[in-house]
Amino acid sequence: MLYKLFKSIRNEAEFNELLHLTFTEHERAMMLERWKIFDAFDRGLTQRATAAEVPCSIVTATRGAKVYRENKEAIKKYLEVWRG
Repeated sequence: MLYKLFKSIRNEAEFNELLHLTFTEHERAMMLERWKIFDAFDRGLTQRATAAEVPCSIVTATRGAKVYRENKEAIKKYLEVWRG
């Protein structure tokens, strides 16, 4: 169901509208933060350096590091799009 919903998006304005309808401001900020963390780890930053750059807590950086390590190839694929 969610796939069909997101697949129906035709442009960035519709995408942003759907994000605003689906997620709170805090949830949207957390998603953006997570991709900034992935980007930092992919560039070789340490957890402490990542926490300072993003900025986020060391705990948040550590959680992001775990997800990054476990899913590195998939994340790298989407980071190419992220970096545009």
